[in-house]
Amino acid sequence: MLENIDDRLKFLLGLTAAATAKYLATWWLREKRQDRFELVGTVKELICYPVKSCKGVYVDEAECTKFGLKVDGVFDRHWMVTRDNGRFLSQRQEPKMALITVKVTESGVELSAPGMSPCQLSRDIQKTRNNISKCTVWDCNTQGLDCGDAAGQWVSQYLGKPGLRVMFYSHDLEKRTFINETKPWFTRTLETDYCGYADWATYLFLTTSSLEALNKHLKKPLTMKSFRPNIVIDGTDAFEEDDWEEIIIGDKVQMRCLSACDRCVLTTVDPEKGVKSEDGEPLKTLKRIRSIPPYDKYNECVFGINAAPDVCGTVQVGDPVYAIRKLQQ
Repeated sequence: MLENIDDRLKFLLGLTAAATAKYLATWWLREKRQDRFELVGTVKELICYPVKSCKGVYVDEAECTKFGLKVDGVFDRHWMVTRDNGRFLSQRQEPKMALITVKVTESGVELSAPGMSPCQLSRDIQKTRNNISKCTVWDCNTQGLDCGDAAGQWVSQYLGKPGLRVMFYSHDLEKRTFINETKPWFTRTLETDYCGYADWATYLFLTTSSLEALNKHLKKPLTMKSFRPNIVIDGTDAFEEDDWEEIIIGDKVQMRCLSACDRCVLTTVDPEKGVKSEDGEPLKTLKRIRSIPPYDKYNECVFGINAAPDVCGTVQVGDPVYAIRKLQQ
């Protein structure tokens, strides 16, 4: 119990001093952290993949959101082809999916493929008790709104596999956060790191210099299409992104670098022909030159960086990219 006005005044002054000290300490740490950012390159390409494992949509400007890149109301990897048991289908099993072109429309997207009439997929599917389906991405159980018989028959006919369906991820379904799908190596995921039907993290970025370095080891040079990044960065040294902790794009968008992207057989699919390479490249070479610590302990090879956004906003081709490098242990 405070006995007089002087005691109350001293108490309030003490609280004020503590709050001021905390604010100043936070401000100082934030300013010191901002000083660590350095210009590392510029955005060369932005690619949104509305339908998982189909062709990407190249744009000059996109909105960076918690759920991935957003282009004209369409989000990255918010449609997905599933088998009759609800498991996702990708180029790993069906390389011909690489030839499905995706066009953003006013109502959603339009699919086209060799020998097929276009197929329309709407993003305005009404959620009902009957059209919510269980589906899985790797070991993650999630949900989707069934896009209907016409869409299912279209992909079944094109791929020659009966019983396929097309699912749409609506944000009023159960949210999928990939913190529960943490890789065995260290990552910096949060409970608010959401995604649609991406394999794991919401964003993947690659650098042109790293692709050039890889191509020096390959008999047949590859393009970025073989690795399906969302953001391509130009002007860096080869593989310097391995040492980035955070990045800022433009004057607002900020992302955490979570981990390097482990690579699989999908990289062996020729994006222009829709067939797998006979020699197992570039995966064979990646296993030789990009099985680096700590991923080598899990027999993984890596190329590119997975990231999650902390500050969202608009990103554009030509935007400067700043990075904080990891502190050396």
